[in-house]
Amino acid sequence: MSENNEETTTIGARLKAARTAKGLTIDDLQQITKIQKRYLIAIEDEQFDKLPGDFYVRAFVKQYAETVDLDGNALLEEYRDQLPSVHTETIVENVDEVQPTRVASREQPASPASRVRNYLPTIIVTAIVVLILLFIWFMAVRTHAGSSSSTSADSSSVQVSSSKKQSSSSKASSSAKSSSKASSAKKQTIKANGSSDTAYTLTNGADKNKVVIKSTKAAWTSVTTNGTQTWQGTLKADGSHTLTLPSNATTVKFQFGNATATTVTINGKAFNFNPKNSTSQVRTITLTIK
Repeated sequence: MSENNEETTTIGARLKAARTAKGLTIDDLQQITKIQKRYLIAIEDEQFDKLPGDFYVRAFVKQYAETVDLDGNALLEEYRDQLPSVHTETIVENVDEVQPTRVASREQPASPASRVRNYLPTIIVTAIVVLILLFIWFMAVRTHAGSSSSTSADSSSVQVSSSKKQSSSSKASSSAKSSSKASSAKKQTIKANGSSDTAYTLTNGADKNKVVIKSTKAAWTSVTTNGTQTWQGTLKADGSHTLTLPSNATTVKFQFGNATATTVTINGKAFNFNPKNSTSQVRTITLTIK
C-alpha cells in the first residue's frame, strides 16, 4: 500500500513534505534559494504556468529539491511527465563549475613561403641580439687590455672595497633575518567577539584573504564584503567554492542555508564559526578584519 502511495504522490506534495521534514518554512526556503516566495508556492501547488517559463520550472524545481536534500536530477526524471519540457536545457550542477564552450579551430597547412614569413621576425631579432652581444664582448676585451697595467696598483683599494661590501652584506643579511623572525611571529588568529558565536575578528591575515567554502550536502551560501555581495550560490554535496576578498575588506558577512554541512577555511586555516555546535541550519556570521 505504501508503494502505491509513493507512486501517486505528486512532485509538489513530495517537495513540500521534504521541506517540512527539514523544519523549513517557505520564507526560510526563499532566503536560502533566492527564489521568490510566490514561485515556491506555485511549485508546491503545481501551478507551473505562474513561473516565468518552462526552463525556470525545471531549474527552480531542481534547486528546491537539492536544498531539501533530494536528488534534483532524479526527481526531474521521475516526474518529467508532470513538468513542461524544453528543447534546449542547461541545469547548473554547481555554481563554480560553469565553463565557457570552446570552439575547435581547424588549421590549414601553411606553404613553405608562408612558414619563412612567419619565422622572419624571429630571425631578425635573433641576429640583432647576436650583433649587440658581439659588440659588448669586443668593448669588454678592449677595456680589459687597456686597464690590465693599472690592475696591480688598484688591488689594495679593491680589497678594501670588497671588505666593506662583505661587511655591508652581512649587516643586510642579519637585518633580513631579524625582519623574517618578526614577521613569522605574527600568526593569523580568528577569535569570537566576547561570548558571541555569530561575531568574530580576524587579525594578522593576508593582504587579500583567500576563502574556501565546502559542503557535505547541498547548501546555499552568501558572502557580502563591506556591504556589497561578493558571491552567492548553492553548492551540491561535496562541492566547494574559492574566492579572494579585496585588500580593503574590513567586514565580511557569511549567510549559511545549511550551516551544519558547511565548512570555511581562510588562508588555509579552518574558521570554526560554530564553536557551540549549534544545530541551526540557517545562520548569519559577521567577520571583522583588522
